[in-house]
Amino acid sequence: MKQLILAEKPSVGRDIVNAIGGSFTKRDGYFENDQYIVSWAIGHLVELFEPEDYNPSLKRWQLSTLPIIPDSFQLKPNPKTIKQYQVVKQLLSRPDVELIAGTDAGREGELILRYIMRLAGYNRPFKRLWLSETTPEAIRKGLANPLPGHGKDLLAAAAESRSYSDWLIGINATRVFTKKHGDLFSIGRVQTPTLGIIVAREREIKTFTPVQYWELLADFTKHDGQTYQGKWFKNKDETRFDQEADAIKIKDKIAGQTGSIIKMEEKNLSEAPPTLFNLNDLQKEANKKFGFTASQTLEIAQSLYEKHKLLSYPRTEFKHLTNELAKTIPSRLGALEAVPGYAHYVAYAKKAPKPGKRFIDDSKVGDHHALIPTNVKPTSNLSSQEAKIYNLVARRFLAMFFPAAEYKQTKITTAVIGETFQTSGRIELSPGWKEVIPPQLKGDKKDKEEEEVLLPPLVKGENVVISKTALKQKKTEPPKRYTEGTLLAVMEGAGKFVDDQALKDVMKGHGLGTSATRAAIIERLIKVGYLERKGKALIPTEKGETLADLVPEVVSSPQMTGEWEKALIDIEAGQVNPTDFMTGIVELTKRIVNLIKEQPTKGNNPNAKQVVGPCPVCGRDIVEYPKNFACSGYREGCKFSLGKQILQKAISFEEAKQLVTEGKILCTGFTSAKTGKKFDAALVLKQGKISFDFS
Repeated sequence: MKQLILAEKPSVGRDIVNAIGGSFTKRDGYFENDQYIVSWAIGHLVELFEPEDYNPSLKRWQLSTLPIIPDSFQLKPNPKTIKQYQVVKQLLSRPDVELIAGTDAGREGELILRYIMRLAGYNRPFKRLWLSETTPEAIRKGLANPLPGHGKDLLAAAAESRSYSDWLIGINATRVFTKKHGDLFSIGRVQTPTLGIIVAREREIKTFTPVQYWELLADFTKHDGQTYQGKWFKNKDETRFDQEADAIKIKDKIAGQTGSIIKMEEKNLSEAPPTLFNLNDLQKEANKKFGFTASQTLEIAQSLYEKHKLLSYPRTEFKHLTNELAKTIPSRLGALEAVPGYAHYVAYAKKAPKPGKRFIDDSKVGDHHALIPTNVKPTSNLSSQEAKIYNLVARRFLAMFFPAAEYKQTKITTAVIGETFQTSGRIELSPGWKEVIPPQLKGDKKDKEEEEVLLPPLVKGENVVISKTALKQKKTEPPKRYTEGTLLAVMEGAGKFVDDQALKDVMKGHGLGTSATRAAIIERLIKVGYLERKGKALIPTEKGETLADLVPEVVSSPQMTGEWEKALIDIEAGQVNPTDFMTGIVELTKRIVNLIKEQPTKGNNPNAKQVVGPCPVCGRDIVEYPKNFACSGYREGCKFSLGKQILQKAISFEEAKQLVTEGKILCTGFTSAKTGKKFDAALVLKQGKISFDFS
């Protein structure tokens, strides 16, 4: 009996052959010797039927045929790789083979495997090669201790449920939107909520009205001539002037006056080393520091994993190591000694105590551990991009052996004839782990709080003289557009957009998409014309904004993704029946199709939006958007906007219409941002500005 090892890619197949060693004969699509046959998929060799595969008439897109819900999902070979599928099918049909499944160790790898097995008719027992890195040592160890294949049946059930669900929602929502509104709209469970988040941010930016303010700075001189600077403040939160005249009045009042230090606070702060990388964090860091797209970073990390054997499995969600894997740390440190400039850090790490639970915790590791260097020594044949990513991962790994960075923070309050000024300084006492990852390697410029402000020796009660004053004019700024790095962070933490606490908890670890799929989602949104890149920024196109306005909340809200992800996790844990899950997805599909069929078409209403009334600024229509009522001329520069929520009070369509047409409306249920108390007031619209009237 021979063991047939099925890898996910040809490159991994060759790695397995090299790790086993001995004499293999190369054949068409596989290698073979006396004990092993090693073959491979080329990604997805097998895919789900298209609608027209079930019924040729479904090739034509028609509203009357929707929703399309197969009685059972059927599989077919991917036409692009059918030759390799036939090779694998023939090998699986041989009576003298036992399958060892070596596709990628994750949900998608399991899906690739099970679809091949099902279509090829393989139903004999099999084993699972579960790899977190493709070094020869890891491959040999995995082959010596394979997992029982059916031990991953629940993971396979979750993978198939995800695949079927995305097919149902994607096929039906895309067709119904496109036919209803006369333009090709691609809809996806993750891509559509992601688009909604970006569009909402763009609307915030376009409707933002900057407000001018002034800050007052003063230079204080001690009796010995040493100086320091303070910024005017009043109470805790008031550090600016809304009117220049008020600032000038105080500036003139304090000029040349004597003050005294009335308060001094000193405390020591520490900053722990950063957690180890998962893919999402690596993509964020690489985008911030190098401008790499999420897709580029994944491709580079995958090359370092597969081709160079220098990194562990990159498509990981986890940031911890297991205690068992921690036993391999010495060999990994040994490999890093060969990296120029690393010898000092490695020598320190070898003498350091074993890292604690911040880094090594069995309970926080799933299918894979954190992304770390392997025990393979890097060579000089890395590209500059590969070297940059390897350097990020290696330094993050080394940093966990170093102590926290230590600082001394000082806060001083200086009083001058009834006015108060605050001065803050932060001095680094010990760099700790920042010796390994100095600020210039962290991926962005120093934060203000990280910059050292050297202060002269100061004593509470000491008198000082104002030697100089300065007034700085500033203005409030709109929120920044998303970069790929900041969008990845939002996708990872998308639970904040969800109301249900249980779903919030689930999405803390999952969010929109997974580390392995987020890069592809961003690229997909760009490819279909919903987003475009301008420098690092991601900006929605007119088509993207149109879709965001048309799509019902059940599709655009991260809530649906949260519910799905929770259900898939529960399927994998054996707590939810896949059949029950799919019953719910079918009902959701029907609901989405019916909602879109009932929407006004472009012919009846060009933007499928309700008109509130005329814009008081430019006269165009004010229309309803998902989060506000705003002028339809925002693309031409009109910034009028009325939020759907003001101080936690929801503003209905009827209230917005009354305010626009009558100029005033009495509302109840506002909540003070400062005190948290409820209050009632009238909203007044005058000359395009909205204000409160308490009379």
